[in-house]
Amino acid sequence: MRPSRRLSQSALALLCSALMLGSAEAAMQPLNDSELSEISGQALINLDALTYNGFEYTRINFGTDIDMLLNVDELRLGNYPRSGTNTVSNQPADIWIDNFALGRVDNANSPNAQVVPFQVRDPYIELAFKTNANGVREVAGVRLGFGRARGDLSGDIHALSGVMQGLITGSASTAREFYMQQNNLNGFTCVFDFNCLALSLAGDAEIHSQVELVKAGTGETTINGLPINRATYIGVPKGESFHTDNALLEALLPALSTNSGDCKASGLPACFPLLNYKSIFIGDRTQADIDLGGARGIFFSLQNQNVPWQDLAASNGGFIDTQSGAFANFAKTGAGAEAIYPFIVSLYEALNGAARVPTCIGGQAKGC
Repeated sequence: MRPSRRLSQSALALLCSALMLGSAEAAMQPLNDSELSEISGQALINLDALTYNGFEYTRINFGTDIDMLLNVDELRLGNYPRSGTNTVSNQPADIWIDNFALGRVDNANSPNAQVVPFQVRDPYIELAFKTNANGVREVAGVRLGFGRARGDLSGDIHALSGVMQGLITGSASTAREFYMQQNNLNGFTCVFDFNCLALSLAGDAEIHSQVELVKAGTGETTINGLPINRATYIGVPKGESFHTDNALLEALLPALSTNSGDCKASGLPACFPLLNYKSIFIGDRTQADIDLGGARGIFFSLQNQNVPWQDLAASNGGFIDTQSGAFANFAKTGAGAEAIYPFIVSLYEALNGAARVPTCIGGQAKGC
């Protein structure tokens, strides 16, 4: 497991810069007891300690907000030979993203270029320790996480391992138009195609589905009971279907749109290459305030064995099991109608791909 040197240097420089920018530039003056009694607050940095299932954890919390525009040529984590039936691609790393970026630049190639930063609240670094068979206490894993995060994440995603739970949503008419184009149908011949007719009956009803990292061609999210790793596709999991709030259509949709193991639903693709999505907005783009629009529970981790990390976004304080190697966690919070997803992709983007937003000031869209 080795993180990219360029990533490590950038992250360290970013963290140090943020901490330095948070320092005051005024002469220090002593306060008397009465003045001190009127002051309350929390330190910029504090430590948390925890033990669970034989592991000991030390978490360093940075109580600060960071706005960043970050560009990294290549992000590779967990770059080592891996085998096993749940390794679903021949990619060389658990996480591999070229031209990785956080944040965007509006009007990038103009004098009015404006940085729209990726927002982070309450970042932290955590170490997991465990005593080995020889009685030696050693580091079992490390993770970098955020209390909340909001903004554009861009890159050429070659492989991901971990949890990536998002929501696809859009009108059935968008799906019908795409289906007709792919199958060379028109308004007349559509009537004689079962899938096309069903989508026509759905009209402009909104349909939606959870998407996860899946195995290409099948939509499996686990193999032999183990989560897949080094995924190159995301989509509607095997056995799942599109849904709608229209009660009559909801009764019909599962029969039409279930991914039965062929990565298709209503004749449409249900699994999509990660490389199709050059930019994904993390959080709720309709809420400018990170308190309301920030995604919770996001972290990246490296571990030399299976490590359970505390789920800081869960009210019950549960744990997230991770396999040895590298792990990215973009999980939904809550369940059912109360579920909040870390990202939402339109049905049009799911079917056609999402273009990269500019992340450099000037003519370059990436690689700056």
